[in-house]
Amino acid sequence: MSLLMDERPPSTMLSASFNQDGGCVAIASNQGFEIFNVSPFQSSVERTLGGGIGHCELLFRCNIIALVGGGETPYAPNHRVLVWDDHVQKAIGELSFRQTVLEIKLRRDAIAVALRDRIYVYNLSDLNLLDKIYTADNPRGLLGMSTSESMVLCCPSVTEGHVRVELYGIRKTVLLEAHES
Repeated sequence: MSLLMDERPPSTMLSASFNQDGGCVAIASNQGFEIFNVSPFQSSVERTLGGGIGHCELLFRCNIIALVGGGETPYAPNHRVLVWDDHVQKAIGELSFRQTVLEIKLRRDAIAVALRDRIYVYNLSDLNLLDKIYTADNPRGLLGMSTSESMVLCCPSVTEGHVRVELYGIRKTVLLEAHES
């Protein structure tokens, strides 16, 4: 009986995110990413990429995944978002920034990217810029985006202690007071 099971070093999780319907969880690691179905809980996709993935966001249950490099030996720089097509197992698009990407959110028609002081929103089909929103200092990349028919995006406002809500369907911006600090 051989004691050599797997030559690879153990994988370290770097982030986790549920897809839009909560039926899958995407785990980013120092070696790639893995997608799990929640019920029944089982692995559905595992990709060892030869480098770390810091953020992994699955679009519903389809083959499109947004990836950002991470860890000590990243697969891609942490200032780039790769739009990955898992059917062909390669990046089919790329967004590059001058700052570290802190968060990514997907919906069927858009991708939002949080940097430390701004949010970018792109059309998912052609990666054309739809919106650029300046924020207060946002070191955690706080960002929320609806998956309903009419897009709603929430992020820190430029005014500290306020939340900016973009109602794209009616072209309206709402500022909410969240706290005093």
